[in-house]
Amino acid sequence: MKTRVGLRRLVASGLAASLSLMFLAGCGGSGATSTPGFDNVTIGLALAPPKVVFLAPYVAQQEGFFAQERLNVKLLNMPNGLETELGTTSGAIDFGFSSATDPIESAAAGSPIHAIWSYGTKLDTVCLAAPSINTPADLVGKAVGSTGTGGFSYTLLNACLAPAGVDVSQVKPVNMQRSAFVPALASGRIYAAVFHADDAYVVTHQVPGIHVLNNESESYPNWWYGAVSVLDKYAKDNPDVVKRFLMAMMLADRWMNDPANHDALVQIGAQATGEDPAAVAYAVDVMVKNGIWPNNQGLDQTQVDYTANQLYTLKEIPNQPTYAQIVDSSYADAAVAALGKK
Repeated sequence: MKTRVGLRRLVASGLAASLSLMFLAGCGGSGATSTPGFDNVTIGLALAPPKVVFLAPYVAQQEGFFAQERLNVKLLNMPNGLETELGTTSGAIDFGFSSATDPIESAAAGSPIHAIWSYGTKLDTVCLAAPSINTPADLVGKAVGSTGTGGFSYTLLNACLAPAGVDVSQVKPVNMQRSAFVPALASGRIYAAVFHADDAYVVTHQVPGIHVLNNESESYPNWWYGAVSVLDKYAKDNPDVVKRFLMAMMLADRWMNDPANHDALVQIGAQATGEDPAAVAYAVDVMVKNGIWPNNQGLDQTQVDYTANQLYTLKEIPNQPTYAQIVDSSYADAAVAALGKK
């Protein structure tokens, strides 16, 4: 926990800029050739390669929504949310896509960024378990996979255990890279772990006996999952760019939520993620069925306040920031006004 708090303080300090710029030099990315009369923007996505939940920018690129809004967009694949947050806070990234816990923690630390939209309004994650585990209660005293102490990993474990009233303190989290979850489950080193929907499909179809323990959007229905953050100064200096960027995002989400585009979306998703089309199709169905991709603002104050309160209760943040400290909905409101609400 001390490490996370120290890093949050770093985000609030001027040192974030130099760290982010050094890191971004090594990030992979893709983008369109600069077009005269277009504005250049950089997006940081907190997973490399991306998961299906992150597809909106790729759809906007492929289907021409960025071009329609006169934007040249470079996509940077980041290793995690913290690096995305550092890049956004420093100004090295214009728009940062990461877990909503990041702007909440940043608000608690007094960092000069706000969430302006949500690329995923609910958790898309699935808790998978070994054959011997039938309910979350069976995990008491057993090892479970974790990507680290505290933070979003802690949230995911809570969501896995919550249906049975089990607390994380009653299980034994084993910290490892997410890529190690599958062999650890297969070998019996751990008995459960949490995966994004597309990964969950792959695991359940490749490892005999591994099964879905629960869908976490049902366990934590009020949890706000994915946020797009921007540096306050950038947004104030470029309000029209921010509005047009969000218009492109909303057009992409509306396109993705249209059943007529399902097969084309699976093709874009398979190319962007490198995953099997069947896994992408499964994840797309999860997103659409659960309303994870918003057609409009995607900023529900009840969800934001609930998630901030959970982080405060779990002692992830020293104080609970207000909705206005976390979110600036004015840009998304302007985008919806220009597009018309759907």
